[in-house]
Amino acid sequence: MVFFSSLKNLFSRRDKRTSNASSLQQAASKKKGLAYSNGNQHSSNKSTAANSPANSTTNNSSNGHSFQYKDGRRYHGDSDVAYVLPNDDDEADRVHQQHWILRYALQSNYQAPVTDQLEKGITVLDSGCGPATWTFEMGEAWPNSTFHGIDASCVFPENIKPANVEFVIGNIAKEIPYPDNTFDYVHQRLLLLGLTNDDWENALKELYRVLKPGGYIELAEPDLQDLENMGPILRKLQYTMSDMLKSRNMPNKVACELEDRLIRAGFVNTKLKMTPLKLNHTDKAGKLLWDDYKHGYSNVRPVMAQIVPEWQDAEVYARFLADCGVEAEKNKTNVNWYACYAQKPTQ
Repeated sequence: MVFFSSLKNLFSRRDKRTSNASSLQQAASKKKGLAYSNGNQHSSNKSTAANSPANSTTNNSSNGHSFQYKDGRRYHGDSDVAYVLPNDDDEADRVHQQHWILRYALQSNYQAPVTDQLEKGITVLDSGCGPATWTFEMGEAWPNSTFHGIDASCVFPENIKPANVEFVIGNIAKEIPYPDNTFDYVHQRLLLLGLTNDDWENALKELYRVLKPGGYIELAEPDLQDLENMGPILRKLQYTMSDMLKSRNMPNKVACELEDRLIRAGFVNTKLKMTPLKLNHTDKAGKLLWDDYKHGYSNVRPVMAQIVPEWQDAEVYARFLADCGVEAEKNKTNVNWYACYAQKPTQ
């Protein structure tokens, strides 16, 4: 994994969080057999944001380069994109580290039974690829296969990539710019903060169209409403998230709906797996997952504060998140991770 290791260094921040995630990458790499057994140009977001007003909009004629800046953070500027998190370097770094934490905790990059096909060589779509950590690692692990990443914003590197990895900019809820029956396997995860109810329906229609008959689709999401062993402090956090999503016509329990949504979209042979992920307890993975959880909730504070106005004060919100972490550790709270795969009918 020499190529991907160098790429990881390029996009990782050199702080304690990166150091911890690097140790997980090394541990996960040693277990590669288990990990795989189951199943236009990138610009500096930080420098651009630093030279932009606190609240402004920047448009570029190229798709994927329409941004707006709020309180020093960069967000999508496209009104058709529902994504509520920033799309700047800090958020890209968080998603990058999140990949290594999830791979270590789940001991797999996927659940669908596509290992033999990946070895022989297939065409794969990473839907909503973001900074493309999954795409790059899979591309290097399976050199006989071809991987295509698609995202509504240009947050992926285009000039440094394996020869079998390509990217396009596109809104999966509108139109996926590939012909019918292109892909053997479609992978999508962690879009619960990026798709409305209508977007989910439209995206699954498009993914059905571009998937080959008999091909596999896999969706994975966490349940961010009901955690295992959740105390009153975390309950307030999770149900505020739920209320925020519902206020934007976004499904608040989409993780629990993945199988039903796939069936309604026409897919068959569904298989659902739920894995409880430790949150701030028991081992290093649990501690690192909490670091990511806290970071993600910090980045979504502006929209959460629309539901709980006192959270407009960043210090008040930070103290509340710290209390959530203490409660999660005490109660041994878990986040339920749902992964569901299915096939497109052969006829």
